[in-house]
Amino acid sequence: MSRELQMNKYIIIYSIGLTPLLLLGQTETAWALQSHSAPEGLYVHQMAHLLFMGALAYLYWHTRYSPVLISKGWKYLRLFCILLFCWNLLAFAGHQAFEHLTSSDFINKNNLTEQIAPPLSFVKVLYSVTKMDHFLNVPALLTLTISLRTFYLEVLKEDSL
Repeated sequence: MSRELQMNKYIIIYSIGLTPLLLLGQTETAWALQSHSAPEGLYVHQMAHLLFMGALAYLYWHTRYSPVLISKGWKYLRLFCILLFCWNLLAFAGHQAFEHLTSSDFINKNNLTEQIAPPLSFVKVLYSVTKMDHFLNVPALLTLTISLRTFYLEVLKEDSL
């Protein structure tokens, strides 16, 4: 097979493979806080936060009290559990606070320049603080990444022995 024919074959294969990815990869607006229809959506979402917190608490407990799991990677995994548990708690409180706010409590609602309208109340301040949940979420994901990398390096070290 000639080199030119082989190159054309690869171009056709890549074009066929990349076209669906490009079509499916079109971006649209994605908001960090999603609203749910009717109260049932919020109830299920809040129950998911509680279930996730329970799973993280169990994972922390299990890795803390298992004598075999004492390496550095497990310590980072436990820190991940703590941070993500706190994030879930913060998100849960933020959803609850949002339920007590009305559209008149916001300036430029549903806009990137959205602000809380004065006068400030405890619920408004709580909601504002919970919107900054990335201060817990990003470090949690970083510790998970470090944990997984540590596990990977430990396995590589064991395989080389």
